[in-house]
Amino acid sequence: MERGGGTVTQRVAFVSGGGSGLGKATVLTLIDEGWSVAFTYHHSEESAKSIATLAAETGGEVMPIRANLLLRDEALHAASSALHHFGQVDAFVHNFGPFVFERRRLAEYSDDDFEEMLTGNLRSFWWMYRVLIPNMRERGFGRIVTLGSDGAGLAAGWGRRAPYAAAKAGLASLTRSIAREEREFGVTANMVCPGDVRGKNKELARNEAESVSKKTPVGGDVARVVSFYCQPASHQLNGTVTEVNGGADIRFLDEHA
Repeated sequence: MERGGGTVTQRVAFVSGGGSGLGKATVLTLIDEGWSVAFTYHHSEESAKSIATLAAETGGEVMPIRANLLLRDEALHAASSALHHFGQVDAFVHNFGPFVFERRRLAEYSDDDFEEMLTGNLRSFWWMYRVLIPNMRERGFGRIVTLGSDGAGLAAGWGRRAPYAAAKAGLASLTRSIAREEREFGVTANMVCPGDVRGKNKELARNEAESVSKKTPVGGDVARVVSFYCQPASHQLNGTVTEVNGGADIRFLDEHA
C-alpha cells in the first residue's frame, strides 16, 4: 500500500456497524484483501465472534468492539480504541445507522424517533470522524466511505421514511464537504448507496446472496465497491455518491422509453 513517498504493508480499516449485514460483508471483503480490521457491533455478538474466527483461520487480524454508537462516549471510545490498538486507521467505513421499519408520515414521528435517526446515521459518524481524521492528516493518507440510501446524494426524499432520508442526505453533504476540506491531506471521502438490498436494515450478508435475483445487488456487491474506495488506487475519486442498485435506473429508462 503506497502512502506518500513510501510503501507500507499494513492496511487498517475501521468499520462501524460491522457485525452483520452489509457491514459484515464489508469486513469480510477487507479481510480477504489483506486488511486488518477493527469493527463495531452492538447486539450481534455471535456474528462478531464468527468474523474473528474466520479471520484467525486466514491469518487476518480483527478487533471486534462492542459499542452502542447512539451514545457519544461509546462512539468516541470505539474509534479511539481502534486507533490505539493499531496505531493508525487508513480507512473509515461508516456503515452504522438505524433504519425506519414502520412507515409513517413525518408529523407522526416522535421526538425520540427523529433524534435516533439523526444521531445514528449522522452524529455518530461525526463523533468518530473527529477522532480519526488527525491521524489521517498526519500521515498524508486516508479513505472515508459512508453508506447512504437510494437518492441520498440528490436529497430526493423518501415518503413515510422522511427522518431516515433526511439523515442520509445530510450524511451525503457531510461526505462531500469532507472531500473538499481534506483533499490537501491525501484524504478522500465518498458515499456508497445500496439499492434494493434485502434483509434486516436493508442489508444482506454474503452467505444469503444465492437466494437473490441476479438483478438485485447483494452485500458482497456493495462491499466490493466500498473496498475499492478504500484503496490507494481510488485517489482520483473524491466526493462521489455511487448508487449500487443493480442497474435499476437503466431498467426504469428502458421500461419507460
